[in-house]
Amino acid sequence: MRNAPKLHIAYIFGVLRAEVLRVEDHMLAEGRLEKEGDIFHLDLAEVDMALSDESFDAMEIIRPRKIIHERAMRATICPLLIDSRCRILKPDPPVFKEDHKEGSLIGAAVSPGVASGRVRIINSPDERFETGEVLATVVTGPAWTPLFVGASAVVLQIGGVLQHGALCAREYGKPAVSNIDVHAELKTGMMVEVDGNTGVVKILEGVDE
Repeated sequence: MRNAPKLHIAYIFGVLRAEVLRVEDHMLAEGRLEKEGDIFHLDLAEVDMALSDESFDAMEIIRPRKIIHERAMRATICPLLIDSRCRILKPDPPVFKEDHKEGSLIGAAVSPGVASGRVRIINSPDERFETGEVLATVVTGPAWTPLFVGASAVVLQIGGVLQHGALCAREYGKPAVSNIDVHAELKTGMMVEVDGNTGVVKILEGVDE
């Protein structure tokens, strides 16, 4: 029920995307675009303008936008709160009665249970992911849902108990912890234990640099 509206919207976007790709093929053949995917740096009004006016230089608009997009794609953090001096603010980690050993990462518990597995850090749902691995990523959306089936556990960088990743983890019975700086603290291949009851991720085995 929760994902039904999103699935219908995704279908509409799929039809629209197919038509936009047809237009892109036409503009590539005419030499008005440089690479596949360039058209997605235009809005629909600009696409219409390019179709109606052959003198419209789409690449003049696209090039600076691609630079910004490529820089954003290289970022490994997504600040939620920045102060007036451009400092990234983070919440204090939860306080536990007992001390945790070195190598324990403290996050927020968003789905109960405990499981171990090899970490796989991925940035897109179409990247390689093996059954039994720990899904580690910044944030998830509906397209990521199939990955939860085979995941032993989930580690997220962003999101509370009502975020997509937390909801899916609970629906599939997967332990999940959020508020972990995935790219800074974890590496693909690490063996970890994810405790979704306490919000602790224990690094059991590192990886060679």
